[in-house]
Amino acid sequence: MKLAILLTATVKVQVVGGNFSVEERAKMYADTLRYYANVVGKKYPIVFLENSDYDLSDVKKEFDKLLDIEWIQLLPSENLPFNPAKGKSYNEYLMIKEGVLRSEKLKFCSHFLKITGRYAMVNILTMTAEIEKRAINKVFMGDIKDTNLYQWIGSKNYGHWGDSRFWVFSVDYYKTNMLNCYLEMNDCEDGKWAEHYLLRMARKYKRDSRFIFRFRHQVLFNGITGMRTSDELATGKYRQDSLSIRMKCQVRHLLRILFPNFWF
Repeated sequence: MKLAILLTATVKVQVVGGNFSVEERAKMYADTLRYYANVVGKKYPIVFLENSDYDLSDVKKEFDKLLDIEWIQLLPSENLPFNPAKGKSYNEYLMIKEGVLRSEKLKFCSHFLKITGRYAMVNILTMTAEIEKRAINKVFMGDIKDTNLYQWIGSKNYGHWGDSRFWVFSVDYYKTNMLNCYLEMNDCEDGKWAEHYLLRMARKYKRDSRFIFRFRHQVLFNGITGMRTSDELATGKYRQDSLSIRMKCQVRHLLRILFPNFWF
């Protein structure tokens, strides 16, 4: 397996639901790259995929020598069919389509790990080690929740969800089967977020041995996220590396060990 990391980024955001300024977002992406430069270095090729006309020259200057990185910027002047009214899912996955088709680094890789680029995956080396061990002959590896447990215990948590912050696809499979998945996404319509798309895919391929729908390790991100809730387009902010979140992640990691197939 030859694994690449694809980071999606939009510094000058136009979509519905954006809740950070350009300056805040630019700093988040730089902080994320700084973290990966310290932790990952040049271990994996990285594709930094951005879709605004923000000037990346300073970022490139800082990281070109620290990372094995390819910069792909989709400028508004290209007139690609981005649609701010459809929200993050549609536009991010259209961006991924263009990145997969244009990337030179992905031509020499069998799989790529897509990560939302605005915050860093703290335990990325643990996650990539698991990917390289388990996903060699797989076309997809991701994290899916599909349980009625929360309803049974009266919790407000939602138990039917595909994690769109990160996942792994084989390059060939994505090019053959996933390029136009964005056409089925619209954050302004109930049940059409990327998270719902991944859940439906998991249900469809539940018994297909080419797919893995649960990581054995609990992912941990840092930074502040803008969070969409089950109320349409409602948003909030919270720290993903707060003490309470880190404690919850430890509990979830233990549950993954004890009940590896619990969510599915």
